[in-house]
Amino acid sequence: MKPVIVSVLCMTILPGAGSVASVTDFDEAERLFSEHCAVCHGADRGGYIGPALNSDETKLTEEQVRAKIIGGGVTTLMPQHPAWPGKLSTRNRNLLAALITNRPKRTLSWGLNDIRDSLEVFVADETVLPGKPAYPIENIDDLMAVMGRGRFAAGDAARVVFFNGRTHKKIGEVPTGFAPHLMDFHPGQERWAYVRDDGGYIHKIDLYSLKVVRKVRAGLSGTSLAVSRDGRYLAAGSFVPNTAVILDAATLEPLKLLELRGRDPDGRMVEADSGMITGTPYADVFVIALEQAGQMWIVELDKPDMPVSTITDVGRHLHDAFLSPDGRYVVVSSYDDNINAVIDVAEKRIVKKMPAGCQPHLGSGAVVRSHGRLLGIGTNIGTRPCEPHEVTVFDMNTFEIVRRIPVIGPTESPAAHPGSPYIVVDIVGTGPDANKIQFIDRETLEVTRTLTVAGTLGHAHFPEFTARGDYLYVSAGVGGDRIAGYDGDRLVIYDARTLEKVKTVSIEVPAGVFSRIRARTVVLGLESRAP
Repeated sequence: MKPVIVSVLCMTILPGAGSVASVTDFDEAERLFSEHCAVCHGADRGGYIGPALNSDETKLTEEQVRAKIIGGGVTTLMPQHPAWPGKLSTRNRNLLAALITNRPKRTLSWGLNDIRDSLEVFVADETVLPGKPAYPIENIDDLMAVMGRGRFAAGDAARVVFFNGRTHKKIGEVPTGFAPHLMDFHPGQERWAYVRDDGGYIHKIDLYSLKVVRKVRAGLSGTSLAVSRDGRYLAAGSFVPNTAVILDAATLEPLKLLELRGRDPDGRMVEADSGMITGTPYADVFVIALEQAGQMWIVELDKPDMPVSTITDVGRHLHDAFLSPDGRYVVVSSYDDNINAVIDVAEKRIVKKMPAGCQPHLGSGAVVRSHGRLLGIGTNIGTRPCEPHEVTVFDMNTFEIVRRIPVIGPTESPAAHPGSPYIVVDIVGTGPDANKIQFIDRETLEVTRTLTVAGTLGHAHFPEFTARGDYLYVSAGVGGDRIAGYDGDRLVIYDARTLEKVKTVSIEVPAGVFSRIRARTVVLGLESRAP
């Protein structure tokens, strides 16, 4: 899942001597970029959460780039200069501006040996870890994890912050070094979780002690991560380079590397990002979406050398996906075709292509029961001009469209829970309503409530119900009304029934929110209630 808020540069600051950059300084400029900018803009300068910064794609002049470094970007993740803890020297600003406007995207490699050599072990003997949670919690499913990006997407403020979802008390933090992006859980051993950060690292976390026991760099940037149904394997996809690696989930040792390339729907051979990777309880497979190639790959984990089956012509620019409740079908969004494609994992074929509004996006997926029907929820992220904005509802048995629900802006991450009467969607982007979330009645399929979460020019993202469905956690971004007393970035917690605000907690650039109950679910909205 990719955040839609973008920036022009994202960096921490180092002091340096002042001198004008010259062409002989590009090696130093690349080092500066790698250390301070790559986490947001891609290790190859080809774009990631922030836009591409290279001579083929950047339209700004050197002077304009230097100005952006100083001024930042209002309503984006790019920090403004007054917020920086130090000063970037004139020389280094000039170096970066010259690099960005005069050098093309880099070609970088990161192979099996690189992955293997990057492995770090912090707890070699895992038997010394506690046998139960070392903090007060009634049930491990009550654990809530918030991805704290930190203002600079790297450094001490980049961390996963853990809460007790019943008491809302913070019970611990796990530093990750780079901005944590998503979390997945071991399906059979409740103590293990895995976090992927924007530097390409995977962190194996012991949820009992809230410690990282191992980490490995799966690639130089990329977001996707999945655990196999038996918990033996991890899969992680990278944007730089265009690869996916399968690892031993216990040791993080790499086992197989896949180069992601294939012919797109127009017949061109292209390299591809892994828009999505998922495991499924239906079979011992990983399913990978190749964004630019428009293909879905099914990797068979229980066969020698893990062979790959290829499904072609799925769509143009594949991205988020989710599973049907039995895990047999994968619904994947195709940004440029405005469809959601349905893939049958058993028969390895396309079942249907559903119309899905403008630039569909499925987030983690959500399914609800309504009037005897099983309904899937499709959002539309709208990073290009889209009118009207809507949420698409489809029948999960027939894959027919049931309803198009008008909403006030582009949407990213739907949330649902069997104990809640609502489907919750976040309004995203940079428009005037990006600080709001909307509530859709699951019976009438109409928007019945709208809540303003953040301040003026703020944004609200990633709603997530707690395990019992009693509360809703939402990440709120900084707004433009600090003079009026706005208290900055925070986690906002609501009573899921009354929709009254319960608590706010200050977190530096909060992003994805993950309930531990996801370890026992196939799709959000139909999970068993926690004990």
